[in-house]
Amino acid sequence: MKSLKVLLFMLFLSFLLVFLNSTGAFAEENPCLQCHPDFQQPSKSTHAAIKMGCESCHKVQEGMSHPDQKGSVILVQNVPGLCFMCHDQAKFKPKVTHQPVAAGMCTACHNPHKSDNIKILKDGIPKLCFTCHDESKFKGKYVHSMGGMCVSCHSPHGSDNTKMLVSNQPNLCYTCHDKSKFTKKNVHKIIEVGGCSSCHNPHTSDYEFFLASGSIYESCIACHKTQASGQHVTSGVGFGRKFHPLRGVTDPNFPGKPKKIPDPNKAGRQIEVFDPENPGKEISCVSCHDPHSSDYRKLFPVANVCQKCHKYF
Repeated sequence: MKSLKVLLFMLFLSFLLVFLNSTGAFAEENPCLQCHPDFQQPSKSTHAAIKMGCESCHKVQEGMSHPDQKGSVILVQNVPGLCFMCHDQAKFKPKVTHQPVAAGMCTACHNPHKSDNIKILKDGIPKLCFTCHDESKFKGKYVHSMGGMCVSCHSPHGSDNTKMLVSNQPNLCYTCHDKSKFTKKNVHKIIEVGGCSSCHNPHTSDYEFFLASGSIYESCIACHKTQASGQHVTSGVGFGRKFHPLRGVTDPNFPGKPKKIPDPNKAGRQIEVFDPENPGKEISCVSCHDPHSSDYRKLFPVANVCQKCHKYF
C-alpha cells in the first residue's frame, strides 16, 4: 500500500513538471505573455484566434516601439473586417440583421480574447441583452417560461425571419407546445394569418395566458366585434333577442372551490362558504369555443356545446 502511494505521488510530480514546462515554453514562444500573463489564466471559453498567436490580430505600428510608446499596437484590420478574416461574412448578412451586427459591433457582445461566459460573451444572457433592450418590458405578472432564454427564440446575429426568430410562427411555438392541440380539423384562422403573437405576448403580460390586449373577452372582441353582445348564441335556438352572458358570471363548469369554516351558531360543526381566493373561472368566449383548434364546427370543444352547462338540451 505504501509503495502504491509513493508511485502515485511520483506520477503527480511528473504531470506537474510537464505542465509547468509546457506553460513556460508557451510563454517563451509568445513574448506578449510576459506583460499580459492574464491570458494564460483558464476561462470557460477562449477565442480560437488566441492559439494562432497575438500577431494574427495585432501588429506594431511602423516606426513605433512597443511597449515603450503608447498606442504602438493596433489591429491588423478594423472590426468587423478583422473578424471576417476567420468568420464567414455571408452568415452575418441575413434578411433581418441584429443592429449591433449590422453596425459591425462584434466586440459589443463578445470579448475578443476570452470569457467566463459561453461564446466568449461579455455577460450572461439575458443580462447582456438588457444592455440595449429595456429590461422593464420583459417583466410582468406573467412571464413566459422561456424568459431569460432569448436565443432560444431569436438568432443573436440575424435571421431570414421577422424579429430575428430562429423559425417562423407557429412552428417556432411548436418547439415547446404540443402541435396536435393546434392542428385539429378546424384551426382558428388568426393562427395561420398572424401567428400566436396575434393574441399572446411572447415575453410577458399582466393578463393570464399572456394575452396581449386584456381579458379573454376583450381579446376576442377585438376581431369578433359583432359577437360582443352575446346575441349570436341565442339567435339560433329561437330565443329572440335574448343575450347569452359572455362575461361577468361564473362558468358552471368551473364554479370554484368552497372552504369549510366553524359554524358560528353551533360549536364543533363546520359549514361550507364561498372561498374568495378560489372564485372559479368567469364565463367567456373560450367556455364555448377552443381558441386554437377543434374537430368540431365553430371551434366547439364538443359536438353539442350547450350540454356542457344546459343538461336538459
